[in-house]
Amino acid sequence: MLQWLTTLAIILIAGCASTTGANGTFSSKNAYWQGRLALTVHSTPVQAFSANFELQGNAQTGSLVLSTALGSTLARIQWTDTAATLVSGNDTRAFESLPALLRQTMGTDLPVASLFAWLQGQAETTPEWEADLTQLDQGRLNARRTSLVNPAELKIILMQ
Repeated sequence: MLQWLTTLAIILIAGCASTTGANGTFSSKNAYWQGRLALTVHSTPVQAFSANFELQGNAQTGSLVLSTALGSTLARIQWTDTAATLVSGNDTRAFESLPALLRQTMGTDLPVASLFAWLQGQAETTPEWEADLTQLDQGRLNARRTSLVNPAELKIILMQ
């Protein structure tokens, strides 16, 4: 039993590890990202979510796959500028837009267009949001929603 628990602990720890490549830097000039994200919404009660992710595209069209540290798919999201679809297990839900999908599933408004700009190293200003891009070259992006209603924190660790 102890050997099984030790193996499970090693797998979970390895699943949380990240790398930024051999030279320790990260290039954000692309339209594909993967890594780990954590979102905390300071609502009542507090909502917290973390997952591995693969993101491709832009604010108008793209896809996002969320998975566990062990690689099991939690959800697949696809969007265009006129619709968004969330597939989780056997459940498929349609939304009018990616922002509407994220608002309903994450419990807060996320600045989709700004998020893509931030991932590409552009310090775009967004009402109620502050982004820290100072560690983006090391694969880290932090953003905070400063609103008095449901403030939130988004942390992203990118892997190459």
